[in-house]
Amino acid sequence: MKRVDLSAQNHTPVSRAGLPVEQARDTTASSACVPPRRMSLLRILLLSLAAAGLLSGIPAFAVNPQALDILIKGMESPAAPQLVAGSDVLIFSYREKAPARWVALRFAHENYGVLHEFSRNAFGVFVLDYPVPPGHRSLRYRICVDGLWMSDPSNPLVQADELGTEFSLVTLEREPSRPISNPGVGKGGWVSFTFQGRPSGRVSIVGDWNCWDPFRDFLQETEPGRYSISLRMPPGRHWYYFLADGQRVLDAANPATGRDPDGRRVSYFSLSPG
Repeated sequence: MKRVDLSAQNHTPVSRAGLPVEQARDTTASSACVPPRRMSLLRILLLSLAAAGLLSGIPAFAVNPQALDILIKGMESPAAPQLVAGSDVLIFSYREKAPARWVALRFAHENYGVLHEFSRNAFGVFVLDYPVPPGHRSLRYRICVDGLWMSDPSNPLVQADELGTEFSLVTLEREPSRPISNPGVGKGGWVSFTFQGRPSGRVSIVGDWNCWDPFRDFLQETEPGRYSISLRMPPGRHWYYFLADGQRVLDAANPATGRDPDGRRVSYFSLSPG
C-alpha cells in the first residue's frame, strides 16, 4: 500500500513497514479549493444501499449486516458450507434429528484453540457466519454438538488422519472478495483508501488535499483489481473521488457524498484530531 504524509509542510520521503512514501505537501495552502456542499440524506441513503449491493446491478463492497441477518434467520434446513456472494463470509449450519442444545466448531488453522459458537434460528437450524482469514482457501475443522466432537454431517468433504479421526474440509476455488470500507482511519492521521476495479489499471485519488490534481496520488495494485494508498492528512473534512483509467468514479465504499465547485458529485469524510 502506498503511504503519503500530507499533515505538514516540510517532509522528507520516509518509509513505514517497507512501504514506499513520496514527498509530502502542504495542504494548508490549498484554501483556494472551494469545499463542496453536502448531499441530501436521500442521496446518502441511496448510495448506502448501492455500496451494500442491495440495488440490482451494483456490486457489493461489504457484507450488509441486515442482509446477512436475514440470510441466517431464513435458513430452513442445514447445508454444506457456503460462501456469501461477493464477500469473505462462510456460512456453516447444523441440524440433526435428535434435538441439540449447543453447537460450536474449531479450525485447524487456529490450532483448534478458538471455539466458534453457532446461533439457533427460528427453524431450529444452528448457523455460524465466519469471515475467511486472508491466505486461507482450505479450511479444516470439526464441530461439537452438546460436547460430542464429530465431522460436519452437512459437509460431504471429509478427511481422516492416521488415527482415523474424521475432519471436515472446505476448499474455495479462489480467494474470496474482501470487504472494502473507506476510508480506513489509523493512528497519527494516516488514512487508507482501497479501490476495486479491473486488473492492471491506472487509478489515482483526487481531492482537496492535492487541489484536485489527478496526477499526484496514484494507488498501487496490491492484488489483481484491488488498489490501495495510505495518506497522512490534517484533521477536518476532506473531499475526493477516484480516477480509474481516465474515468471519474465515486467511492462506492463510502456513502457520504457532496458536490465539488463545478457541481459534480464527490465523496467526503471527516478526520478528527489525534
